[in-house]
Amino acid sequence: MKQLVAITVLLLLYSCGNNDISPIQGTAAGMPDGTELYLEELGSNNKRIALDTAQVTAETFTFKKPITEGTGILILSQGKPNNQLLLVKDAKPLTVELYKDSLGASIVTGSLENELFNSYRNSARQTAVKKQQYIKEMQKAQRETDGVMVTLMREKIADIDEQFIVDKKAVVENNTDKMVSIIALSDLINAKVLKVDESDAYFQSLSKDIQDSPIGESVENYIAQLKSQRIASALASVGNKAPEFSAKTPEGKELALSDALGKYTIIDFWASWCRPCRMENPNVVNVYNQYHDKGLNIISVSLDRPGQEARWKKAIKDDKMDWYHVSNLNYWQDPIPRSYGVRAIPATFLLDENGVIIAKDLRGSALGAKMKELLGDS
Repeated sequence: MKQLVAITVLLLLYSCGNNDISPIQGTAAGMPDGTELYLEELGSNNKRIALDTAQVTAETFTFKKPITEGTGILILSQGKPNNQLLLVKDAKPLTVELYKDSLGASIVTGSLENELFNSYRNSARQTAVKKQQYIKEMQKAQRETDGVMVTLMREKIADIDEQFIVDKKAVVENNTDKMVSIIALSDLINAKVLKVDESDAYFQSLSKDIQDSPIGESVENYIAQLKSQRIASALASVGNKAPEFSAKTPEGKELALSDALGKYTIIDFWASWCRPCRMENPNVVNVYNQYHDKGLNIISVSLDRPGQEARWKKAIKDDKMDWYHVSNLNYWQDPIPRSYGVRAIPATFLLDENGVIIAKDLRGSALGAKMKELLGDS
């Protein structure tokens, strides 16, 4: 009887001709009366814009406030970031069959855009589950030293990764005027399987409406950043003069790279939150203690977050990094690592006395070996 009531209420909602009622409504089996559902729009810079709230009644719901026209993505949730459903903005009525324990796996019907997107999400979810299963089987085989099974699972994982690229490229190429194309392109870019120019070519192939959507703008900005990083990386290559910079020291004074140069100078990009950086620091401290008196200087550039000055200073003290330090405390938005094309930390640049880059990304024993080559035994 409860299911019959739910269907009856849903039909009544559909028969309503009130233009102020949003065309997004559906069923929510298993959700108790009074459960609140939230509808938001994904805006620029991934900002979530609140649109409407609905309450579940007799396992049905409807959003009543009108939704502005335009191209974009909507987010339906219970207020939990890990349990949400993405929808494509569409002028056509949408029917949503919500799964209370996994909103992301819910079924959306009523428009080609959303049915296509729904199919894309479900396919991606199934592929992720299959890949995770192969990974678990490979790990089990590794523990059991079953080399044949390890090789077989690696091949299966590689096949999934290869098919991931093929499938998502096809989605972009065949749906240039639909939102699923920008989602698929974003997935490809995040997976780092496209070159910068290839990403840009795919983006330029999309319709203007898709390019101008909030998620389209985010992808375009990210591609622009990648282009800038590529240029910066080329400028900050071995044989070129290191880009000049200056920033505040832990004491609040301005310090420029040119003021920190020694016979040889290491520019060390790191952060207190970066575990690989912290693990490498003892090695850098050892090399500095061995070769500082022979002319080695170090200037560390921290990518710590805004408001984390105390954490930055504590890490310097705890790790015994007794050399030059600067930071804008601006995380990955810091212009200094951007000017060097740095996309991951730790990252190091070794300069000669004229500020010319002579080596990059020396870590572990390689750093000590290089300093021994340049300055002799300590």
